[in-house]
Amino acid sequence: MKINIISESEFFPKNHGVHTAYLNHVSMLKKLGADVVVNSLKNAHITHLHTAGPLGLHKLFTSKKIVVSAHVMPSSFEGSYIGAKYWSGSARKYLKFFYNKADLVLAVAPKVKLELRKIGVTQRIEIFPNAIDTVMFRRDEALRSLGRKRFRLDKDKKVILGVGQVQPRKGISYFIKIAKELPEFTFIWVGDKPFKGLTAENEELRQLLRYPPKNFISAGGFPYSKMPQVYNAADIFFFPSFQENASMSIIEAASCGLPLILRDLEEYRLLYKEGYLSARKSDEFKKHIQRLFSNKNLFEQQRKESFNLARKFSYEALGNKLLNYYQDL
Repeated sequence: MKINIISESEFFPKNHGVHTAYLNHVSMLKKLGADVVVNSLKNAHITHLHTAGPLGLHKLFTSKKIVVSAHVMPSSFEGSYIGAKYWSGSARKYLKFFYNKADLVLAVAPKVKLELRKIGVTQRIEIFPNAIDTVMFRRDEALRSLGRKRFRLDKDKKVILGVGQVQPRKGISYFIKIAKELPEFTFIWVGDKPFKGLTAENEELRQLLRYPPKNFISAGGFPYSKMPQVYNAADIFFFPSFQENASMSIIEAASCGLPLILRDLEEYRLLYKEGYLSARKSDEFKKHIQRLFSNKNLFEQQRKESFNLARKFSYEALGNKLLNYYQDL
């Protein structure tokens, strides 16, 4: 059985979750010994699409059996790209059409499946989350030393990490706000603007990052291969995003043993159920951070919770399930 994986992220900006999910998809299938090709124009038994651009559209009409991973939802546009309120309606109609042409739609989270039905997708939908390589993303003292050296951090520095695109939806302004209110800790945001001037509130974000608090580091984007160093350099993963479908960074951080502090969102309650600390207000976020650093038992408990959560998204947990979907088709 030949499987053709399609992702136009190979040809465009790569520092975002869809590209990461695609990389892990290919890696997982190869480790399982599957016959995999990438972005091929030739026929295959299964064509699995991660993006809905021109190549994805072409393969949608020319392939035998089509699987689409639904990463992008209309709710993802607000707070991500400029002028979304003017064109998101058209995008919604296109996504409905695109997903309905597939033989199988894989919703990356339960909330995504609910939204797919809401916009009118009637095809078969299964919930299949993004997988990560828990061997690559692991707790490792050597990686911690490299990461700390990269950020020029003292070994005793207490570090809170956020990872995501620099856009309003990801909550970077909120992250900086908490940093100002907790000057005794170091806050690092890793991520950039892969879509440059198309980013929502681009000028406001530029001004925000121009005069950050002294304990905040805007580190920009990193090659994917260096991200294990980034996570290991930190002590806590704090991600106050306002909307997510299935964030790769959360599970990567968990796999590296970082306690998770997330915004209280329905997306997380449905997908993760447990394994993280949640909050809605500034004081609650700050209290979680302070308690984790002051209570060693709580810190170790949340670290174990993170490891347990990450295992649910490993290649071992998800790989054969994906192959079974292919065989069904």
